[in-house]
Amino acid sequence: MSKIELRLIAAEELEDAISLEKSCYTPEAAATLAGFQYRYEHYRPYFWSAWHGDQLVGITNGIRTTQSACGDEMKGVQADSLEGSNFCVLTVAVDKGYRRQGIGALLLRRLVKQCEESGIDMIILMCEQHLIPFYEAEQFELQGVSSSTHGGIVWYEMSRALHTMEHLTE
Repeated sequence: MSKIELRLIAAEELEDAISLEKSCYTPEAAATLAGFQYRYEHYRPYFWSAWHGDQLVGITNGIRTTQSACGDEMKGVQADSLEGSNFCVLTVAVDKGYRRQGIGALLLRRLVKQCEESGIDMIILMCEQHLIPFYEAEQFELQGVSSSTHGGIVWYEMSRALHTMEHLTE
């Protein structure tokens, strides 16, 4: 695989991003262009994209929140807080032709780094059952079945604590 470039998404690329989102999620579970525009306007430092040349092959984004779980309230009308100490990952999407090449992990690691740099305490997300091992490999812990029924899917809550103050235990 040729080199993948990670960078923040640009406003003029949001339509490509939503097309990728819709190709990766069911119509009921996919975000809307308005949702992406909201995330871009309010949480641009957390809206990462992966490029293979001039082709968008992956995206990740989400919102800051005071919530400790990513229930249905995180979808559509945002349950966000610009100063929230937690971050809810709402999208990790990789083009079908580029999956299983580490792009999703690269995007997630970059998003985690941004959260660490921003002083986020915890990252939370919901995923389908088959993705649990992917997130566990990235140090997320399974919290259990979510109360969310977004898109008619059984979701699983996962979280990853940041800033564990390891220096105090050395």
